[in-house]
Amino acid sequence: MPDIVYAAAYPKSGITYLNYMLFHALFDRPDDAARIDSDYIIDIHEHLARVPPPGPRRQYVKTHFGYDPAMPLRDRADRAVYLMRDPIDVMMSIWDFLHLLGDANLLDAPQAEKDQIFRSFVGRWVTTGGDQLAFAQTWVANAVSWMDQRDLPVLFVRYEALKADPVAQLARVCAFLGEQVAPERLALAASRSSVGEMRKQEQREIDTKQSGAFYRPQLEKGYERGFRFVGRLNANSYDSVLTDAERGMADRVFGPVLARLDALTR
Repeated sequence: MPDIVYAAAYPKSGITYLNYMLFHALFDRPDDAARIDSDYIIDIHEHLARVPPPGPRRQYVKTHFGYDPAMPLRDRADRAVYLMRDPIDVMMSIWDFLHLLGDANLLDAPQAEKDQIFRSFVGRWVTTGGDQLAFAQTWVANAVSWMDQRDLPVLFVRYEALKADPVAQLARVCAFLGEQVAPERLALAASRSSVGEMRKQEQREIDTKQSGAFYRPQLEKGYERGFRFVGRLNANSYDSVLTDAERGMADRVFGPVLARLDALTR
């Protein structure tokens, strides 16, 4: 019997935010927030071996993969929630994440050189449809793979809608999952998953140097420079970052996918 629910999204699209809310809505273990990715909504990129064998209890897993019939746990999959964020805001969050990774070419580059690297980064993103993280395909290919498949029921959620009205969107997700969650529990889950609460969790993990929902030892150099996983919360980057020419290219490359998403989330 299918027992797996995918929580899917392209990297840096806000899936940790959604999973925080799902964790607090579905599991009465608020003190276990650091273990979301390892024990509750299991990150299959880091903790695939921790997914329990098939059984009567539903299992939630997080993935950044595009849909593929051969993807991990597909034979056990029941349904999926796919979170989609504006691709230019995703681009900017990936740019910030490259700094968190401690890339010396970015951290130590003179500003003029860094500006040049950035414009090249933007140009590649908008012309290729978001080609930055090979394991997740391009942003366009990842999204389209979930839109085109007909094997699983999928609920599409816009990150921007989730941020604007977290309780309503969380209720929508829980209804799709068939989970009965009281309105007051939904509100509590949203409160416990605020940006402020997630930042506190990240800082606790950094201070104790214990891997959890955020901290990874290999990111220490980025932490020392002040970069964080729960970072700037980039928004409206299309207007504030792109040149006119880049906006035109972004419209051509990303526009058709965003139009499909609008139709799926009405």
